[in-house]
Amino acid sequence: MPSPSAKQELQLNELGSLTDAVEPFARLLSQTGRSVRLHCSVPMWSSPSDTCLDLHDLHDLRSRILLFVHDLLELLRSAGIPASYRLAPSNSSLCFICALPTELSAPKVRSAAVEILQNANIHAREKVLLADLECGPALIIS
Repeated sequence: MPSPSAKQELQLNELGSLTDAVEPFARLLSQTGRSVRLHCSVPMWSSPSDTCLDLHDLHDLRSRILLFVHDLLELLRSAGIPASYRLAPSNSSLCFICALPTELSAPKVRSAAVEILQNANIHAREKVLLADLECGPALIIS
């Protein structure tokens, strides 16, 4: 995960819709062949932004995220890779999903996710962006 001193510009690649992102992200996660534990930041509250105007938008985003996570787990498990997830509440209007690295504690991942989301500069709804982090691939979803 990036450290506060390593503020290089985050490289993001758009993957299209959540439906389009399931298979490529599953492929990236399954390359190690080990079990996968996902860290998923779930928006619970956010001040109005370009990507989220009200609680209805937040509810829609949470619903889309949870469906995506379950589809992703199903795909990983069908490929023989044990997979689980951890939901973490967030006050961002964006969602962050990554494989939880074994060498990082959950609080460190949470703080790194907050930093990444604050610096992401996403101003459109229903975007799925792939970030290539030191610890592996991550998705930022609006």
